[in-house]
Amino acid sequence: MAHIKSVPYRVSLRWLFYRLLQDGLYKTKEDYHDKWKGLSARMRKMSYGEWRPDTLSDDTSGIIHRVGFFEDRAHLEENPDAIANMINITFDPFCEMDRYTIIGFEARAMIEQFRYYTEGIDLLPFGGDAHIDFKWKIAKHLEDAHRWYGIPIQFLYFGDYDDKGQKILTAAMKDIQAWCEHPIDFKWCGLTFEQAGEFALPENPEKPGQFQWEALTDPQAKEIISGAMAAYGVDTKLIRRKIREGEKVTKEYRKLIRRALEN
Repeated sequence: MAHIKSVPYRVSLRWLFYRLLQDGLYKTKEDYHDKWKGLSARMRKMSYGEWRPDTLSDDTSGIIHRVGFFEDRAHLEENPDAIANMINITFDPFCEMDRYTIIGFEARAMIEQFRYYTEGIDLLPFGGDAHIDFKWKIAKHLEDAHRWYGIPIQFLYFGDYDDKGQKILTAAMKDIQAWCEHPIDFKWCGLTFEQAGEFALPENPEKPGQFQWEALTDPQAKEIISGAMAAYGVDTKLIRRKIREGEKVTKEYRKLIRRALEN
């Protein structure tokens, strides 16, 4: 905890391990997986002492964009189109629905597929077992959603039909619900054994009787995703209408901004 408090930013699990390794509390790098990950997870889940689920940051890799677009103020003032295009107005369809829906899925390889078939809905790409920090943020997000909308919350989940896929959701459900003050209605929407049979999917050659989402054709995946949203009351017509309204108003405001800057 002294190491955590020694810096003005949130530290990652790996960063803290290397501090403890330097201190001699751990002896080899193998202790990271063999000892440290499990111990730190238990301390955060139990809120042991000063530990909390969000004490450490998620050290997921990816580009962190920090560089600005404009060279200086003169460049800014010479580009009214660029300034206007920064405006992007969206309208919230869940203000007119009877439940708030969020969608989670197992593999990050599925991101673009879900972007395309679930427009207007918040997405949670798990990418395997979810980090504690990620699950904590989901719980707090759902608390805020319930507080804002005042309606029930449902969590639609899609993943492989195998032991690992079920364990990922079960572990996530347990922690997210424990850290959220309001009930969450978790729904396993696919892949199911019945869906695998309906679409005659090939079994995972390494695990007979188990099936992977990636074995679905795109039309089959669309059918499962769209069918689940319809079955659980997601009004896709309302979502599309709200998107069109946002696009229309965005164009209007961009025109106003261009005129103001040009004058």
